[in-house]
Amino acid sequence: MDNVTAIVLAAGLSRRMGSDNKLLLPVYGEPMIVRTLRAYREFCPNVVVVAGFDAENLAECVRHLDLRLTHNPDFAEGQARSVATGLRAAQGAEHVMVGLGDQPALTRDHLDRLFQRHIAAGGKKITVPHNGTARGNPIVIPGDMIDQMLEDKQNPGCGKFTRERPDMVHLTALTDAAFFHDVDTPEDYAALSRHLPMAEGAE
Repeated sequence: MDNVTAIVLAAGLSRRMGSDNKLLLPVYGEPMIVRTLRAYREFCPNVVVVAGFDAENLAECVRHLDLRLTHNPDFAEGQARSVATGLRAAQGAEHVMVGLGDQPALTRDHLDRLFQRHIAAGGKKITVPHNGTARGNPIVIPGDMIDQMLEDKQNPGCGKFTRERPDMVHLTALTDAAFFHDVDTPEDYAALSRHLPMAEGAE
């Protein structure tokens, strides 16, 4: 998929996880962020990881992967700043997929399916997976909308833009739990086994 750049947000403070950087927690023998990024790298060659909190350890963890790491110095101000950092790094892309580093249940198949829905719908709106009233991640953004999303310096990125411009949002029904399960708390981490296929050779 040479016409899409994936942005993976990995800058958060992991406050609700306690003292641990959740992205470095093991999932079937490898760090959560590595498992998540592998799916994105299998999906497309252009992957940008937005780092912030614990950036040095994160960089060391993913250095063997073929991707681009960019730093959000304002990571403590919230996710919108990380999205904006990623969008600036992805300018020039035809399409941009924005995902979370704490969704290790996602596979290349999930990402392929979402992107094909985006293209089938014309690729001119922001494609968001949904299941009933729940909205999931990742989302897909037309590249020519990046500048619009960066215009608001106080609230850049996707959140405010999609709330104010529902006409530019394409909701696509995808019921797989992988799109809706991220890991924010110890309870979420403990529940991962319900959302992940058993790794080969694992018990």
